[in-house]
Amino acid sequence: MGYVFNVATDRDCRRRGYSRACVQALLGWYQQGRVTRVDLRASRDGESLYRAWGFAPTHSPTMRLVLPALP
Repeated sequence: MGYVFNVATDRDCRRRGYSRACVQALLGWYQQGRVTRVDLRASRDGESLYRAWGFAPTHSPTMRLVLPALP
């Protein structure tokens, strides 16, 4: 299981893809390590990005992504 905690971008550097690139790299690393579940807590600003990747709300404020297993 993986967990994404505290993704933040300085206000002056937002909307340039920095957080997206970091989280995509982390998800790739998790997948290579055969992690199949990733939880995170998203702010309202970040929630739409995480939903677009397939994260879904859970019964708690945590969102979850189930990654496909690599062969």
